[in-house]
Amino acid sequence: MESLVVMQIAVAAAQDVLFAIAVGALACGVMLGRDAQAVQAYAATLGRLRLGALCMLALACCLYLWLQAAVMSGAPLTEAGQEVTAVLTQSHFGIAWTAGFVGVVLAMMGGTRASPAAWLLAAGGAILYTAGKAAASHAADAGDFTPREAVHVVHLCATALWAGSVIVSAFVLGRWNAAFADTVMRRVAFCTQLSHLATIALGVVILTGIYNVTQDTAHLAAPLLSVLYGRLLTLKLALVAVAVVLGGINRMGCLPRLQAGAIDGSATLHRMQHAFDRLLAIEAVAMLAVLIVAAVLGHTSPSGG
Repeated sequence: MESLVVMQIAVAAAQDVLFAIAVGALACGVMLGRDAQAVQAYAATLGRLRLGALCMLALACCLYLWLQAAVMSGAPLTEAGQEVTAVLTQSHFGIAWTAGFVGVVLAMMGGTRASPAAWLLAAGGAILYTAGKAAASHAADAGDFTPREAVHVVHLCATALWAGSVIVSAFVLGRWNAAFADTVMRRVAFCTQLSHLATIALGVVILTGIYNVTQDTAHLAAPLLSVLYGRLLTLKLALVAVAVVLGGINRMGCLPRLQAGAIDGSATLHRMQHAFDRLLAIEAVAMLAVLIVAAVLGHTSPSGG
């Protein structure tokens, strides 16, 4: 594999992680709400996290464009800058990249505010960004504005929502005891909302993922595991399975005990909180691995060529 392609994969993985963090910060900010002053102050921290992730995502998009210009033109990386304009104006990738970058800028315009208007602006920008990503992926092989591309947009959005909410929530709950020591019920309510959100997002990821896999491998003549794409896909599914199991343990085991303990003041509440946080942190690591493998998968031909 060429060094430029390896760099592209690394930057693409960074983009996926940053986008997931931005979406997760948005989701967590909405779930925290604006009721209590302490929570509102922390929502501002999530707003700064969201904006910071989006700013870094914009820089990563520009770096990826530069790398793509070098790959498409065959020019050395140091001389690829003069090819960027041609890539933007004369290639399908350029159009897709522009749409995605405009989406990032639109999401950034929401700033750090914790308001419905800012959240809607960030959500709209995120959808436009994923549309650009889908248009530059395998999903666009049959053309733009196709059902396959639309399904992939939904898949990317759901993946970012699932992964991002888990990753950012692990950060939120890790700081909760210090910031909100006297809000046990709010903490449990947040965990409950997170569980419901992750479950819904996971369901969408699975349904759209099955569709994507059937489309990508429809014309694959060789056995799936005999090509790199198939092996990477298997690794991704294994990591997803790990995350699902961890999330299921939290949802079916720890969460009901947290809810019961918050009502009756059980002495095991503190221990259950730590167990929930620990499993969530491990799930967040698994989700980071899923995003990285997905970036490699996106730069691998399903045909193995």
